[in-house]
Amino acid sequence: MKKVVFGLLLVVSGFAATAQTEQGNWLVGGNIELNTAKDDTRINFSPSAGYFFANNFAAGALVSLDYVKLVNSKTTTFGIGPFARYYFGTTNIRPFAAADINFTSSKVKTSTTSSSLNGTKWFLGAGLAGFINRNVAIEGTAGYKHTAIKDQDGTGGFNLRIGFQVYLSSAQVESIKTITQ
Repeated sequence: MKKVVFGLLLVVSGFAATAQTEQGNWLVGGNIELNTAKDDTRINFSPSAGYFFANNFAAGALVSLDYVKLVNSKTTTFGIGPFARYYFGTTNIRPFAAADINFTSSKVKTSTTSSSLNGTKWFLGAGLAGFINRNVAIEGTAGYKHTAIKDQDGTGGFNLRIGFQVYLSSAQVESIKTITQ
């Protein structure tokens, strides 16, 4: 455990070469969404990991964990799927375009029933990554999110995400592998 913590501290502190959006580098991070209103609570956490296949273009996988409590029902959703991003510019504030799709499985519970549902969620939007050092960016993303559940009408609307990413060079990834072994 000490090795893992030490490795992560080294990465976050920005040792080695600048690791941002160049081909061969990695990104690891996630987003959080929170919505609270009277009798309506929604929380989403989406960790992700990706690889830069070309300069400024990353693709990878994300996991989505959703919890919704609406009046007398609770829904827990697990989703997994691919994402893609394209970054513009080379400054400390970088705009990017983002797209992802999740294949989901939901468990819905009310006071009298319980059911399972499958579906998809997709997102298309744009954001800004603000680098606070060579390796870490805080980001905001806005766009359109659409949800479709099997045998039901789909819904969609404006979506706002707040998150962070850690950008790792291939040398940093190799160092982490060595430290954790």
